[in-house]
Order: sequence, then structure tokens, then C-alpha cells
Amino acid sequence: MSQGSHLLRWALALSLGGCSAEPSAPTAAVLNLQFTTPADDDGAVLLTISGGPVDSVEAPGFLLHLDRRQANTTRVIVLGDIEPGRLARIHIPDERQTPRYTVEINQVAARGSYAQRSPAAYGLTLTP
Repeated sequence: MSQGSHLLRWALALSLGGCSAEPSAPTAAVLNLQFTTPADDDGAVLLTISGGPVDSVEAPGFLLHLDRRQANTTRVIVLGDIEPGRLARIHIPDERQTPRYTVEINQVAARGSYAQRSPAAYGLTLTP
């Protein structure tokens, strides 16, 4: 083989070695929604999940309603005897996008009387 042919093969091998593999397909993930409350008689929470699509939301033991009118925003109403701790699990289509997701409490109501409470006194966090 000629020297030019060796150089061509070497350049081709070098350029192919520097290529990264095809991007991997998205892997679904579950985010846990942790709820903190100053009260002991919460009965309803309206919250908004933003930052990307939501495949589903599950909240075992609670009544749940979802509103997905916007592609990257999901509004959720959770009804029941709500206590501190995990309120729901949010299923998302791509775990690589987890940092984009945020959650906000819009309204909270007392159980029985449905008296409105200040959302500022409550907290939500998303954890893998």
C-alpha cells in the first residue's frame, strides 16, 4: 500500500474514533412529589407541574383529576385526607429532562369546610 493510502486509513480511523455513539433513546422516569403542610386537616390541593410532558400521575389513596391543556404544563387536583410526605408519583417520558420539571402549589383547602389556605405556607419538592 502507498503511504497516502495508509494516511487516509489512519485519518478515517481517527475521525470515526472521535464520533460519539448514537444518542440513546429516552428512558421514562418517576418523580416523587413530597408535600409539606403546617395543618393537620388538608383536604384538597391544586398544583401545577411545568417543564415538560407528563405521561401520568398516580396518587394512591386519593381522588385525582388532571388537566393537560398545554403540552408542557399539567394541572393536578388531589382530594382526600392529605398528610405530609409523598403526595403523588409523576411519570415522565425522559429522565434526562428531570431538571426541567418544577411544581407549584396554586390552592389548598381544608377538609370538611373547604376553607382556602395560603399556598405560601406549604411546600412541594420533586425527587427521583
